[in-house]
Amino acid sequence: MSTTPVINPWARYEATDDDPWDLRKVTHLHRRAGFGATWSELHRDLKEGPAASVDRLLTPTRPSVDEAQIYDSLRMGAVGSANIQRLKAYWLYRMRFGPDPLREKLTLFWHGYFATSNTKVASLLAMSKQFETLREHALGSFSALLTAMAADSAMLVWLDGGTSKKKQPNENFAREFLELFTLGPGHYTEADIREAARAFTGWVPETGHATPEDSNPRFLYESSRHDDGTKTFLGQSGIWEAADVIRLTLERPEAAEFLARKLYRFFIDESIEPEPELLAPLAKELQISKFSIKHILGFILQSRLFFSQAAYRRRVKSPVEFSLGLIRMLDIPRSAVNLMAVAAACDRQGQMLFAPPSVQGWEGGTTWINSALLLERSNWTSDVVWGNPDYSVPPFDPMAWAQSCGVDPQKASDAFINLLINGDLTPETKALVLADVRADRPDGLRKALQRLLHCPEFQLA
Repeated sequence: MSTTPVINPWARYEATDDDPWDLRKVTHLHRRAGFGATWSELHRDLKEGPAASVDRLLTPTRPSVDEAQIYDSLRMGAVGSANIQRLKAYWLYRMRFGPDPLREKLTLFWHGYFATSNTKVASLLAMSKQFETLREHALGSFSALLTAMAADSAMLVWLDGGTSKKKQPNENFAREFLELFTLGPGHYTEADIREAARAFTGWVPETGHATPEDSNPRFLYESSRHDDGTKTFLGQSGIWEAADVIRLTLERPEAAEFLARKLYRFFIDESIEPEPELLAPLAKELQISKFSIKHILGFILQSRLFFSQAAYRRRVKSPVEFSLGLIRMLDIPRSAVNLMAVAAACDRQGQMLFAPPSVQGWEGGTTWINSALLLERSNWTSDVVWGNPDYSVPPFDPMAWAQSCGVDPQKASDAFINLLINGDLTPETKALVLADVRADRPDGLRKALQRLLHCPEFQLA
């Protein structure tokens, strides 16, 4: 009989001599829980340890008054411009320069989860408000987030809840609520969809206040327009309203399992289906915490599994993670960052923010790296490293980077390897990356950096 102890993969990670807290783990944490880290951030967290590093992500500093004013100015300027590229640039600014990378990463997750596209909504104001709602609730209660999405103007347009009538309820939102947001196929019936649709009625377009030029959708909830009859939903009967449907749905164990699987794929491993016994503790934590996203993220990010080899580089970076992450990791100065160019690069790579391809969001995974999209990724790395005057992108200055980071120029190429792919190179690949490098020649370091960014490892999170 084996006496080998069973190791709980969800137990809290503690550094040991055999499993130390090292640069590899720090970079992994920042790739998954944010968009990569700068050289100084990596060494700060390497020194302070896993507990402090995760806690900083879960409880970040608040933006200063000046920074908050910049956010408001960028957002309202984008909305007023009617240029969706400016709205994308505003979000990318927050991802790059904001103090809360985990919240931004989760907002990106929820944007794909509650996939809503401006192609139908046709209102930057409504899309920006939904975006702010997703950010506000990103680390809060999943129940509160579902409640907010059911009343969100952009969602009411996207899934037709704003035209759902008491005598003829539209089933689109109710169907996606059950299939894509909470339970998944096979855990409800067509009758449940119809009854839920009745519960979600009551929203009507607001009239009498907008100008003819104002296309921004506005809705009011009118109780007289709500179907207040008895409904039988998921086997329970009552005079259910939207809040009751959300409550009854989250009481089903399948709801916790569904969200646990989504979070597992995003933060642990998207390449294989997790075993039920691996998901069960995650689902249980969701139920115990009453679907607290902050609680479950702390549970995941501090676990042995998260920092294990089994979770390492098991996701393909999305275009936003890839393109914005490169800008962030290289710590390119704010004055040299053209976020409109970053937004356009993400578009070309297949991820148009505020325009997911369908109600199912982006498929992700290996769909991000077909031959055409890989070429676009390569083009973007070339733009960043060598500059592109057509996009007002200046060349990257590796000598200035080394000086600002306190790195000996003779060791800059090795520092880039550690920063970007943690030294995960075979001797042959490393020799190729470093071929013809001369530390006193910026172009030599740029060549090494370009080769490094072409390595398959950099495509993975």
